[in-house]
Amino acid sequence: MEKHQIAAPGMPVMASTGAVTDAENNFDPQGKFRIFKQGAYPAVEVSVTDTDALITQGGAMISMHANVDLSVTTHGGAAASCFRCCCAGETFFFTQFKAAPDAPKGVAYDVLIAPGIPGEVTMLHLDGNTNWRIQKASFLGCDPTVKIDTVMQSLMKGCCSGEGFFIMKASGAGRLVLNSFGSIIRYDLAAGEKRAVDNGALVAWTDSMDYTISRANKNSTMASFLSGEGFVNRFTGPGTVFVQTRNLKALADALIPYLPTQGNGGGGAGGSE
Repeated sequence: MEKHQIAAPGMPVMASTGAVTDAENNFDPQGKFRIFKQGAYPAVEVSVTDTDALITQGGAMISMHANVDLSVTTHGGAAASCFRCCCAGETFFFTQFKAAPDAPKGVAYDVLIAPGIPGEVTMLHLDGNTNWRIQKASFLGCDPTVKIDTVMQSLMKGCCSGEGFFIMKASGAGRLVLNSFGSIIRYDLAAGEKRAVDNGALVAWTDSMDYTISRANKNSTMASFLSGEGFVNRFTGPGTVFVQTRNLKALADALIPYLPTQGNGGGGAGGSE
């Protein structure tokens, strides 16, 4: 088995081959976040108190203790929330969970959250030095000390990367939980090492690692598009990139022939008048 260097929390692991590794270490030494049922249908149990809250994407809560209160927060201010909502397609408000004011002090209460689509979750430990770029559908939850912003990509990346013109950026110190469609695969790239990632497969990558857009086959436009790959995202290390093994758009396209249309019941076995 290939050995990989262990980095400090929040820092990318530098592997000399860029080989596939497991996603980020999902163990939380402080015990606040615990991931259950890892696989297609995971859930995350988070302990909150009156002084230590949880921030999540809207609609992520599955269950919570009776002594937990929820509220809405812009988490970054109204301007940042407006930018995130209008440009990145995210909700204007995030949800905040913490112990209710009348609950016993110093006691932790649980909140169970889960993503809205089948896929794995992974936890990153941000240390205040390494920031992350996140595709807009992958944010699930974080500590209040993690800042979530929206940043704009270049024209080429916005049109061809599969991520749109606006993506999310996570900074600060604390725990950040991400979700995917399908399994999460982590690639650690050494300095100068390159890797191509298909459009729609990105989950997150270190902020310091830029990427470019090019044809899947560098020498043949025809081969790139006849193969169904088209454009790809090309990353250059050092840094870490997380990818997902399923593409939500590809699933939507595959379902179109089976969806009912106006005037008929649709194709296949799924249509009905």
